[in-house]
Amino acid sequence: MNPMDTSGAFDSSEPTAWVTSTPWPVPNDSLTAMSQEDEQWLIACMDWPRDKWLGYVMGYRQAAEVLLTYVDATRRHQDTLVYPFLLCWRHYVELQLKVLITLQQKWYKLPVEVPRTHKIDALWSVTKRLLFRGELDSEDAEKVQHVEAVLHQLNVLDPTSEHFRYPVKKDGTDTLTALPRVHLRRFQNAMERIANLLEALDTKLRVDIGRRAEMDAEWSTIYPE
Repeated sequence: MNPMDTSGAFDSSEPTAWVTSTPWPVPNDSLTAMSQEDEQWLIACMDWPRDKWLGYVMGYRQAAEVLLTYVDATRRHQDTLVYPFLLCWRHYVELQLKVLITLQQKWYKLPVEVPRTHKIDALWSVTKRLLFRGELDSEDAEKVQHVEAVLHQLNVLDPTSEHFRYPVKKDGTDTLTALPRVHLRRFQNAMERIANLLEALDTKLRVDIGRRAEMDAEWSTIYPE
């Protein structure tokens, strides 16, 4: 029996147009093919000159938001799209925290090193410690505590970056056993507020680092070594 032969799989009296219209692999398939006739809005530029981290960070947040928009508009596929939705938000946080850590390292003139971990609690611990090296007023300190509370929840749900990606962990036990249901809109509302604050910190650090570099360059012209 040929498993790819679908000619006798259905009653000929039933409409089975989808069988013949389903695209199957062909010899000239290519993952990187492009032509002059391609829709330009479907060509993604991955060689942009800006900080490449921004593309990854922004991309995962935008992907999560697009998934929720689709589910909300169609009222369908929430039970399957929930996994990439959760994964995108978690990975966004992981990447954004790593970027914040490297920016803070630059600001404090520390050796710049991207932490080699997927654990949200470990990344947040480093981020928070560097944040409190600066001067935070009581309002900002309170916001940091709000961020920590939500990130702790996220870390409990997926402490190893396995739970949103796989139905089982490396040891063979099930994932997400404590999360039978999730309200996508409420989840995103909380994550968006966290993302807004993290991105505000990101922007401030970039501006401060840029201004200091400009001042250092100006002073070097006035007082050359």
